[in-house]
Amino acid sequence: MDNILHKYLSERVRKEHDQTQVKPGPVITLSREYGCYAGEIAHLLTNKLNLSVQKSDGAYQWQHIAKEILDDAAHNLKTDPGRIAHIFAARERSFVEDMAMAFANTRYVRDPQIKKLIAQVVRNYAEQGHAVIVGRAGCVLAGDIEQALHVRLVAPRKYRVQRVMTRFKMTEKEAGAHLTEYDGYRKRFMKFFRGDKPEADLFDVVLNRGTLTTDEIVNAIYFMAVEKNLV
Repeated sequence: MDNILHKYLSERVRKEHDQTQVKPGPVITLSREYGCYAGEIAHLLTNKLNLSVQKSDGAYQWQHIAKEILDDAAHNLKTDPGRIAHIFAARERSFVEDMAMAFANTRYVRDPQIKKLIAQVVRNYAEQGHAVIVGRAGCVLAGDIEQALHVRLVAPRKYRVQRVMTRFKMTEKEAGAHLTEYDGYRKRFMKFFRGDKPEADLFDVVLNRGTLTTDEIVNAIYFMAVEKNLV
């Protein structure tokens, strides 16, 4: 188990014994277009949030939650994380793949069951609070939590293609096709959770990854969190 997950679970136990913890949250969700990578932003934001609470005795530590959702979901489904990772890449199995996996594996788990478990895990982290949740439909699953800030990261297609080229060492043509494919996967993934709810209803703020630096984005989210009394 990752050290960050161990620490987060320890915080969870501590909060369960703290009767002052009544409302769910606080939580910050980061949603992003494909190619607008948010890992560094979540890491830096978590550090910045924790620096602000160091002087407060007994303050809860913020945690960056991403891979932990996959690990928790796989553990609850009693399967290997690799068998459900396609959902976390916003990709669904075809009917043929679905049937082949079902016959080949006695512990096979269907996509709708995986998504339902994802929802439970994400909601649990969001309610427990002091979490920066990257993706996983967090903006929908924590949408009714009052102590929350929902951020969407976007960028022009050219910027996103360049990021995909760099990350996967692809040509521009390959990266463009890859981007189009995964944009489709993510739209279907989000539709499963939000239905026909307009995207404009999901986010408090939209930030352009193509025109703002990483530090500018981190600072903007941090100050909004302060203004919303999440810190």
